[in-house]
Amino acid sequence: MSVEIRQPSRVSKSEGKGPEPSPEVQLPPSIRTRTMIIIGIAVLGLFLLLLAIGVVPRVMNHRELVAAAQKVQNTVPEVYVIRPVPASEADLSLAATTQGIQDTIIYARTSGYLRKRYVDIGDQVKAGQLLAEVESPEIDQQLRQAQANLQQSEKNLDLQKANLDLARVTMERYKAADAEEAVAKLTVDQNVTAHSTAQAAVAAAEATVRANQANVQYFHDLVSFQRVLAPFNGTVIQRNVDVGALITAGSPINNTAVAPSSVTGAATGLFEVAQMGAIRVFVNVPQAYAPNVTVGLPVQVLVRGQLAQPVTGTVTRTTIALDPGTRTLLTQVDIPNETHRLLPGMFVYVNFKIGPSGTRWRVPSTAVIFNAQGTRLAIVGEADKLHFQEVTLGRDFGTAIDIQQGLQGNETIVKQPTVSLQEGQVVKPIDSQDPLRH
Repeated sequence: MSVEIRQPSRVSKSEGKGPEPSPEVQLPPSIRTRTMIIIGIAVLGLFLLLLAIGVVPRVMNHRELVAAAQKVQNTVPEVYVIRPVPASEADLSLAATTQGIQDTIIYARTSGYLRKRYVDIGDQVKAGQLLAEVESPEIDQQLRQAQANLQQSEKNLDLQKANLDLARVTMERYKAADAEEAVAKLTVDQNVTAHSTAQAAVAAAEATVRANQANVQYFHDLVSFQRVLAPFNGTVIQRNVDVGALITAGSPINNTAVAPSSVTGAATGLFEVAQMGAIRVFVNVPQAYAPNVTVGLPVQVLVRGQLAQPVTGTVTRTTIALDPGTRTLLTQVDIPNETHRLLPGMFVYVNFKIGPSGTRWRVPSTAVIFNAQGTRLAIVGEADKLHFQEVTLGRDFGTAIDIQQGLQGNETIVKQPTVSLQEGQVVKPIDSQDPLRH
């Protein structure tokens, strides 16, 4: 028995049919399940790894912070303590500006143009020395006119005197004729009246001469003001004009090229002359220290920027009254300055020795607490427990403050209390070496 094997028939491309597609490869169900489990495990592992990287350090930091906080709570804080010292003399330093013992700004007394200038800044001048000349043609013309008016009035006076002599002679002649009854009474009376009128005319002419003389003297003075003279021996410390400048009598001069020595910086006059053999300083002393500043009190003057020894001066005068606007006492200090070490316009510090007034104790300013609860001091009491004591302050010297009320003098005070200190807290006090220094 024979078996016939048939080959599958092939279809040509010309018939429009392609080859049959091969069937898809299908994975077994067990292999797919295993792959998904592996991917899930990998994702879970990656998530746990990221979680460990982000959370573990935070947990460790939190534990460290908790441990540090517990350590701080269990550790007794250390504080530097001081004892209040008795109030004594203290240094009070106030800023001020130096001035010459004599300092004058020279203004023009006549108007015109500056014709010539003989001095400049830094020149030494003597009293009465010519500093500058002002040319005033108008004043010169007015002087000549006044002199002419004076001459005219003097001639008129001579005329009136001549008329008076004539009236007197005529009156005497008619009086002699009247004695002989040779003239009428009316004629005699008329001549007497004419004589009286001539006398009045002479008096008026004399008054006119005196007025014209005064007017001439006035213009002579104005002409003399064309010569600007030094009022005293000194140094020219400011010059605000030059040749050709227009000068107005009594008006200040603005010159931006020259810095004025005045504190206000306002426009100044032609020149400023100062004596520097001695220097004076005006200091505004606050009301709290005013009772201790008296005439004759020695002071120390420190020049800013100079490391040399301070200069000794003396309080020479005070206003004996406070300025209601600033509540300060204006005080003048005179300083010898033969060597001209100090110059007018310097910024200086004036140090006063101020004695105690109404206070007993003094503490460093860092020990005082200012807050909503008032002005207090942190005091270490029994068993090293803190107590905040209210106090009344006195004078403030910057680094130290006087206490008027609230202390007995035997307290242990925290030198630099912090905001973390609380009432009743136990502390470890450490003595400070210098109680009145930071």
